[in-house]
Amino acid sequence: MFRLARLTALTAAAWLSLAALPAADASTIANGGFEAGFTSWVRVDQVGSDGSFLLQSGLASPLNGDPVPAPPAGTTAAMSDGFGPGAHVLYQDFLATAGAQTLKFDLFVGNRADRFATPASLDFALTSPIGAQTLNQQVRVDLLRAAADPFSVAASDVLQSLYASQVGDPLVSGYRSFAFDLSGVLSAHGGELLRLRFAETDNLAQLQLGIDNVDIAVNSIPEPASHALLLVGLAALLARRHHAGRGGRRP
Repeated sequence: MFRLARLTALTAAAWLSLAALPAADASTIANGGFEAGFTSWVRVDQVGSDGSFLLQSGLASPLNGDPVPAPPAGTTAAMSDGFGPGAHVLYQDFLATAGAQTLKFDLFVGNRADRFATPASLDFALTSPIGAQTLNQQVRVDLLRAAADPFSVAASDVLQSLYASQVGDPLVSGYRSFAFDLSGVLSAHGGELLRLRFAETDNLAQLQLGIDNVDIAVNSIPEPASHALLLVGLAALLARRHHAGRGGRRP
């Protein structure tokens, strides 16, 4: 009888521990589909920029009306657009927790210029030492320290570069899905605030950066309810064997 009571107590304790775990696929990023507008996100535009990140739906960019694909999920995506040159950042800060985690997002790039230009800067007004304008037409996605300047590309601020347009890339592409293992960097910075940044700079022609389905989820964590059912089943099986054993010892 004592053994059965102890088994029942251990099963209950295990069930409570599992129930405290986060549900499978719970995201660290809030409002990753932008269906609640820009709630939980921060938009920053370089001083002197034209345009910003805006909400986009349908098949036209928010300001210029350029042809773009529909949001890949729901009815809304975030998309940069402007009538003139500018540099635009969209970011969300989150608390890093150690463990196996994957970042996923869908990205659309609509470069209406004839090329990408990718200096190590997000300054749309960048000039050379003699004062000549430096071409800057690029897209970046980075994991930063939360205290970093939103436009920083310094190695001390960028913890992981996730995407960067390259000279020669296709100028316009449909939404593409990306996935990145963040386990190492999140474990190294557990308990710190980090910043997920989407950025684009354009001084040649308009450049739309569309973003949707942003998610950081724990890898392969079973549902607590599933574990609980297994534990309850195991307890029932052991209890049955216990009673069967007692019955077998009767004369």
